[in-house]
Amino acid sequence: MVMPDKDNKDIETAELPKVLIVDDDEQILKQIQWFLSDEFNIYSAGDRPGAIEIFEKEKTPVVLLDLGLPPRPRDAAEGLRALEDMLELNPLAKIIIVSGNSERKNAIAAVDKGAYDIFPKPVALDELKIVLRRVCRMVNLENENIQERKPTEGGSFGEIIGASPPMQAIFQTIQKVSSTDVPILITGESGTGKELIANAIHNTGSRKNGPFIAINCGAIPESLIESELFGHEKGSFTGASTQRRGRLEYANGGTLFLDEIGDLAHDLQVKMLRFLQEKVIERIGGRQLVSVDGRIIAATNRNLEEDVRSGVFREDLYFRLAVMKIHLPPLRERGDDVILLAEHMAEAFSKELKMPHRRFSKGAIDAICKYDWPGNIREMQNSVKRAIVLAAGNSIKAEDLGLNTANTLLHKSASLKDAREATEREMLSEALRKNNGNISKTAKSLGVSRPTLYDLMARHGLQQPAGK
Repeated sequence: MVMPDKDNKDIETAELPKVLIVDDDEQILKQIQWFLSDEFNIYSAGDRPGAIEIFEKEKTPVVLLDLGLPPRPRDAAEGLRALEDMLELNPLAKIIIVSGNSERKNAIAAVDKGAYDIFPKPVALDELKIVLRRVCRMVNLENENIQERKPTEGGSFGEIIGASPPMQAIFQTIQKVSSTDVPILITGESGTGKELIANAIHNTGSRKNGPFIAINCGAIPESLIESELFGHEKGSFTGASTQRRGRLEYANGGTLFLDEIGDLAHDLQVKMLRFLQEKVIERIGGRQLVSVDGRIIAATNRNLEEDVRSGVFREDLYFRLAVMKIHLPPLRERGDDVILLAEHMAEAFSKELKMPHRRFSKGAIDAICKYDWPGNIREMQNSVKRAIVLAAGNSIKAEDLGLNTANTLLHKSASLKDAREATEREMLSEALRKNNGNISKTAKSLGVSRPTLYDLMARHGLQQPAGK
């Protein structure tokens, strides 16, 4: 008589799809386990803590969950809590609620919280096996899909995600320039992530232990930008009650990132050129030269070559800043990176908003790929966050994203600024409409504060509905 090989049996069991059954009726657990054990690797638990322990340890992707669990088996509170705990640990888990007619309301509430499906009581074992086969096949397909879309080695760089050839070329350039101190000019449309590139250069270079100081040259009034950059001495102008160091001094030993350098006033361009040439600055009202050892990385969404030709930007400063140039392509030129970015954002925002993580439906993925994204990453962030808030069911639909194809056509025929303004106004209008003019709900759905929402409404000429 030949005894079965225990090791081979363990290997065969390990290769079967894992399913966790959660029910406080031991008889039901044994019955289901006996019936399904030929096709599935069954784990069982009778309460929430035991279920969570197995779920986390064994990484079971499929769960059959009865909502009535001890210590409160007569209501759904403990089961719903188990559902939330599991989805927080693995947003992609397929959790099927076992429900009788009297518990239908609770089961539907569980689906709203992210449960995959409802299976009726009493449990028909033949039907259950068919359902579990289908769900396990779906899990396998999703895992294959994730692996196909997962960035390959070098497919991401720090916080920057991109597997497309243009982004791979940028990652290689970052690695080459980060070990040097040459000035770098990053160009690209608004919202493409130029500051992320500057951060990546700083964090991978010899100055990574020094400060990274960023300043937006277009966001600070012209009367204040000189003091912000170079500092001032006490009494140098009205209100200068103390000596103050500028951003350049604070960047000593590190990196100064000058965003929107094209908006820098002409007289400040001269002072910046002197710093790049001599590595010294002079505070406003000061007579002493201050040595500063800081690297300069600049960025712009303008065509500086054209600004040089028109005399708006100094040619000598341009050549000083553009020793190395990195052009960051817009989203519409990054191929499948838009899917990688959207999925990364969906996962991050779901955690931030403490909401169930939902996958994009095929229609949503098609919409993401076809849209031109005139506002680039910033627009995608707003769209994905909006979709997470509005989505119902187990997936994000195309309509949840709120993408207007008219904006894509506008982008092809109008300026970037016009397209971005139109996109923003459309999103505001739709959010106000869907929330019936409720300012608090609208602000929350867009991920902005109430004062910011009022400012945006005023800028776009949008009125709050009467009586709201």
